[in-house]
Amino acid sequence: MKTILLTGFGAFPGAPDNPTQPIVTKLAAHQLAGARLVTRILPVLWREADVRITKLIEETQPDAILHLGLATQRKVISVETRARNEATRQLPDAENICRASGTIDAQGPGLRQARLDGALIVDLLTARGLKAELSDDAGDYICNHTLYLSLGSDVQKVGFIHLPMPDEIMSLQAMTDGIADVVQKLAHDF
Repeated sequence: MKTILLTGFGAFPGAPDNPTQPIVTKLAAHQLAGARLVTRILPVLWREADVRITKLIEETQPDAILHLGLATQRKVISVETRARNEATRQLPDAENICRASGTIDAQGPGLRQARLDGALIVDLLTARGLKAELSDDAGDYICNHTLYLSLGSDVQKVGFIHLPMPDEIMSLQAMTDGIADVVQKLAHDF
């Protein structure tokens, strides 16, 4: 049986209500035929970021990982295609602490490519009436950091989706339903 790891994030400065948290919480009860869904809400903390993903992958042994993050300045769902070996030292985390170094992994490559079919994910989301597009900029905050480290693992299927804040057009429920479709597809075809 396949194991799919689905993560979201908690609150951080400027986003006291991160919509990825209720989405992941709702999907925790989602039943998948032939697959096990493991969900986690990750704290937005630099002090844990370097080891958290490694420990989580060791603990859950996933066949696929899908991370969800919030991009407060975006108006569409962004399916990330890569992560950079770069982290901001300017933005504080949930404990108001800034990262000490701008490099995630001194031995790692400058870029790591996502290992999910981003175009297919965009198609699944737009079929639900959601606005979605491919993105080659996962930012330089903890989202990019988490994706970069996950892509450094042996897990064959790894991806990241940035969500905008819910609005009248893209409600929390509509985004939850779209992510459920992606998770279902991961369980069967990716």
